[in-house]
Amino acid sequence: MPKELEIGKRYTWEEVVEVYPGKWVRMSDCNLTVGSGIIDGILVGVYTDDESEKVELEMWDEESKDKLRRTTIGFGVGVIECLNARMEVKDEP
Repeated sequence: MPKELEIGKRYTWEEVVEVYPGKWVRMSDCNLTVGSGIIDGILVGVYTDDESEKVELEMWDEESKDKLRRTTIGFGVGVIECLNARMEVKDEP
């Protein structure tokens, strides 16, 4: 797998995650799973956490149908000492 993928080409989500762990990616013309996960799409851009908010606002202004997703989510490890604690992760379009 190359160190970087070519912008404007179609890739599977697995390919993108492998090359860009911990990054935000913008993809267009996506094929989605039933739960709106990305199967594959055209890579539009790759961004850091600091850049993601600006890109999301640009997409909103453009009324873009592109998807902006973080490839991997890191969780800290620790102990929670409370009754009925729960953690949720939402994938919102």
